[in-house]
Amino acid sequence: MSAGRESEFTRLLEEESARLASYILALVGDRHVADDIFQSTCLKLWRIRGEFRLGTDFGAWSRTVARFEAHRHWQRRGREKLAFSSDAVEKIADAYAAPGPPEAADERTSRALAACLEALAPRDRDLVRKRYNDGISIRVLAEESLQSEGALKMALMRLRRKLKRCIRARLAREGGSDG
Repeated sequence: MSAGRESEFTRLLEEESARLASYILALVGDRHVADDIFQSTCLKLWRIRGEFRLGTDFGAWSRTVARFEAHRHWQRRGREKLAFSSDAVEKIADAYAAPGPPEAADERTSRALAACLEALAPRDRDLVRKRYNDGISIRVLAEESLQSEGALKMALMRLRRKLKRCIRARLAREGGSDG
């Protein structure tokens, strides 16, 4: 790979890094896991940089690699694959493929999420925090709450839906897009 091509690849990776990190976090729902996957994705992108064709969509290419790295991460750990279904993953991918400044959209979405989390009942907010911030497994949470794993998964699904509706409503009121 020529020095000029390598320099251009580095520039593209630097420009896309914030959006890529945000995408990975949206996929896995846990900041610590997302950081690990982001690092492995960047390493993988660097190793396969010769496969990228300049002039094509670097963001789409890097997000595809990130998705595979996320799947690989969960397979190695023998845990559930992603925080969301494959349909949800595709919607996340579509949202990140949309044009526009990712930093502004990410900031609006983060503010909306924070407000929506604050609006949850304390018990629900604690459950979301334990699962997605602290990364506590469904099995452990079910044992702690004396619920079945199925009931806990259903509760988390309902909370994700509630948060999604709340975020969309806040973004719509703010004049932002919901992706």
